[in-house]
Amino acid sequence: MYMDGVKKFPQNTSLRIAYAFFLLDKMQSKQQALQELLQAEQTQPDLQEQFIIFRYKRIIEDEIVESITEGKNSLDVVNETTFQNTFRQLQANIEKAALLHLEFWSQLAEDNPDLAKLNDIGSKINTAIHHVDETWGRIQKINENSQKALRLYGKFLLEVINDKEAGDKIIEK
Repeated sequence: MYMDGVKKFPQNTSLRIAYAFFLLDKMQSKQQALQELLQAEQTQPDLQEQFIIFRYKRIIEDEIVESITEGKNSLDVVNETTFQNTFRQLQANIEKAALLHLEFWSQLAEDNPDLAKLNDIGSKINTAIHHVDETWGRIQKINENSQKALRLYGKFLLEVINDKEAGDKIIEK
């Protein structure tokens, strides 16, 4: 019934969340529940739904990462899917941080920069960098030797954060 409902009403966020809970609780399918939450995130949810989606995505991702690191889950497909989802999240977070840095520097280049706006952008930059670091930590738990993840994070450190020492160290791995 959930599948029919989601097909009939693809933009209904609460239906997608309920389906994700069904998949998680009754079907014991963490990966499918995570996919459904990712799709629900794309439907413009309200603040309460955003919080529910964020919280359960984090819980499911942490459980998957924990089971992978403990060796309980030997399915390479699940590991690879989790890695790909987390890598896409890392890319999105890095892109957001880079755009915020660009906006900050363009504001600073003006003749009379608006200090309130610079302060607001600066706090958004700190939050974005924190999200990048959290996502990087999850990627390291899943696959610490992924060349594309190491290269992406290293370039982020070098070109956006301007931390040459840490960036070079990551890229050398």
